[in-house]
Amino acid sequence: MANPRGTYTLFKRETMRFLKVYMQTIFAPVVNNLLFFAVFGFSLHKAVPDIQGITYLQFMVPGLVIMGLVNNAYQNPSSSIILMKYQGIIGDLMSIPLKSYELFIAFISSALLRSFIVGGVTFLTSLFFVSFPYTSIPIILISSFLVSLFFSFLGLFIGIWAKEFDNQAFIQTFIIMPLTFLGGVFYPVSSLPPSIYAVAKLDPIVHMINLLRYGFTGIQEISLTFSFTILTSITVIMGIISYIALSTGWRLKN
Repeated sequence: MANPRGTYTLFKRETMRFLKVYMQTIFAPVVNNLLFFAVFGFSLHKAVPDIQGITYLQFMVPGLVIMGLVNNAYQNPSSSIILMKYQGIIGDLMSIPLKSYELFIAFISSALLRSFIVGGVTFLTSLFFVSFPYTSIPIILISSFLVSLFFSFLGLFIGIWAKEFDNQAFIQTFIIMPLTFLGGVFYPVSSLPPSIYAVAKLDPIVHMINLLRYGFTGIQEISLTFSFTILTSITVIMGIISYIALSTGWRLKN
């Protein structure tokens, strides 16, 4: 790394940006997930029979952790870059003495940190209400990292592409959120009719939840190898796309 101090400074700036408004960036997402936990979990867990030997609360928590990882990994780089555009300082970002890969590392590292904080706090809070058999800690850690990494890459790309916050919100509201809710957070996708189940497997978030849920509970609705292949492939592809967009200055230098 040619300029580690500069890279760390940008990482620190991005991190302090979301820590200064922690009520909005950390506390609010956790409370939002806990509301899902309370409304769906405590109101339905007695009415819903056990799913493959685990309670509905155990089934649901991995999906809520995924929601925390997804939303915060996406929001951090996308909102930061769009805000720079509004403030008219995006040109300064492209002229500071940092190479493209150093900018890339700083933005992605900060997004990962925010994602891990929210996902981790969501998980730790759930332990007051439910316990897990923990089938595979490595799968939990690896899948959480890949999920956060993919949406950090996506958030960086959307921040570069978007001209205003409406573009960012459109992607989150009309693409990410529907895919998340249809990805099996609150229900097993294997219970869907065969034709719909086949379509559901095209949703990448289905594979993310499948991996994390297996790590926590041992339940798998899709082959783990297939889910890991899908998640790893889309993460590498999205990483390449976002890095090219940043390194070429697409929609930034103008």
